[in-house]
Amino acid sequence: MDLILVLTVISVTLFTVLGLFLLVTQKGNKRANRLLGLFFFLWALDFLDGVLLLKGFYLNYPNFALWAEPLILLYGPLLYFYTLQLTSPKKRPNYFQLLHLIPFVVGILAMILVYHIHPVDQKMQILKGIVGMEQDFRSLLGFALVYVHLFYYIHISKKEIKRVTKNVEWYFSQRYLVWLDKLLNALVVVLLISIVNGILQYSALKFYFEISLIVILVLVCLFIVRLILNALDEPFIIPKLDGVKRNSGIPLDLKESEEIFTKIQVALKEKRLFMESDLTLGHLSEAIGCSSRKVSQVINDSMGHSFFDLINTYRIAEAQKIFKERKDPKLTVLEVMYEVGYNSKSSFNTQFKKKTGITPSEFLKLNT
Repeated sequence: MDLILVLTVISVTLFTVLGLFLLVTQKGNKRANRLLGLFFFLWALDFLDGVLLLKGFYLNYPNFALWAEPLILLYGPLLYFYTLQLTSPKKRPNYFQLLHLIPFVVGILAMILVYHIHPVDQKMQILKGIVGMEQDFRSLLGFALVYVHLFYYIHISKKEIKRVTKNVEWYFSQRYLVWLDKLLNALVVVLLISIVNGILQYSALKFYFEISLIVILVLVCLFIVRLILNALDEPFIIPKLDGVKRNSGIPLDLKESEEIFTKIQVALKEKRLFMESDLTLGHLSEAIGCSSRKVSQVINDSMGHSFFDLINTYRIAEAQKIFKERKDPKLTVLEVMYEVGYNSKSSFNTQFKKKTGITPSEFLKLNT
């Protein structure tokens, strides 16, 4: 069987399953889940439609061809809307956001004028040109505009993430934002290879075009498999509505909650208690003069963490800082591990990779 077709079927199946799951799940931020689910579902349709087009399937059904082409103009807006849902989950969508859909509407109208209103004979000529890699200048211009459109939305999505993640401790506590940033980076890689793929297509270099298409499909398959495996291990792909874990305790007075919050911040940021290897919730509570119950409730409600996740977040952020600013070229991972409060190398490696995506040794090499 054709390798491209096999890889396409695998990619489409994986994207469809993940997309449908996110569209129907009742967990977490439903609006964010549906936006991401629709993105994956449309990506599946686009992959399937593209391969059917290039393999000549539509030569037998010309009236059904090219209807999916404008869908690519929804990728960018969907990613951007999803990003906004993660960074500002309580902010309601507004009608001005519909302006982002104008390129999609223009794309539909353009395809109607360029292809769909023509008789079958003319449609067949257009399809044969695509399959035979003999497309005209208008197709090349449309190709360029589509990729400019995608890169623009990736740029403003990353800019939005950067805007709300100036606090490195907060950033690495929001696993879905870390994942979203990686998704955008992965898309940049796929798009760059896709540009090469498109150039080869317009150059009629069929062999190299198919090789680059196989590379894209393999990368996409690996990405989606890794995503699904990670999501099974830790469901960060489905963020809570406000990114905060709710505590079932008695609600605290707002003023008292803010006072405890400030004391925790002072204890961790200024007194740096997180670097004490034997630090417990009880020790922290005693240090700031509050009950363990109240401290735990503020950490959960106002800071979006469990106690141990909060401490690990501060420790890993401090470890990164030490690695980046180290003065001793012989500095080792073990030295940093002990300095930030860990006694177990396996725990340090696990938490570091969980919050940064790479191991301490890899991070050290990258910053050498």
